[in-house]
Amino acid sequence: MNSMPPENINHRYVVTCEHGGNQVPGEFADAFSRGDAKAWLASHRGHDPGSLSAAMQLAEHFNVDLISSTTTRLLVDLNRSLDHEMLFSKFTRDLADDRKRLILDQYYHPYRKTVRNVIDSIIERGQTVIHFSVHTFTPRIAGVWRPIDLGLLFDPEAGGEAEYCRRWRQRLVERSPKRRVLMNQPYAGTADGLTTTLRQRYDSRRYFGIEIEINHRFFKRSPEHQRRVVEELIAAGWDEAPIAGR
Repeated sequence: MNSMPPENINHRYVVTCEHGGNQVPGEFADAFSRGDAKAWLASHRGHDPGSLSAAMQLAEHFNVDLISSTTTRLLVDLNRSLDHEMLFSKFTRDLADDRKRLILDQYYHPYRKTVRNVIDSIIERGQTVIHFSVHTFTPRIAGVWRPIDLGLLFDPEAGGEAEYCRRWRQRLVERSPKRRVLMNQPYAGTADGLTTTLRQRYDSRRYFGIEIEINHRFFKRSPEHQRRVVEELIAAGWDEAPIAGR
């Protein structure tokens, strides 16, 4: 793996992982007592397999503290807005209102506040934030194979994010020609998510929100295989300051 990039006082990295595990808090175990809960928790519906390992690898490289959650997204999805229909899953959406408020107060709001506080502190120092929100995706959805290895998600209207990802993808493909790297796939970078919400809060010259999507077939093959893919990501970038502004 490359050594740490030279310190750049103009920008700092933030690494988060919203779907790092499938743990069910004991006080809400009853919500997952139905027959199909175990299968859902073990699948990509319950967490992003390999995402925590990838996020830890990136955070270690940048020498930053990882912000992550290992609570299942089926309790509450930390990557969804409060008004999103999939904020709560089929296991929790019909819970009493007081229990859903408790879930938000104990898991959702603290996580998002932690992310905001870290970003606020960086911006207050006059630096630009490059935020990598790390996820994995299933190679097949509704019976259809996704011919994607890596996805870089961003706002096309945010010129800095778009140029940063364009250059990053170009370097990655030059180094690993067989790697299928697409931009704003398998999801749109402007779809509801943590980075989308944060873009509304911060000046585009001070906040870059990039969601990294890794096909989880690499992790399923072996954790070491995924580690090599993340090493490719690291080797392809990090040597340039971002281009801020729209």
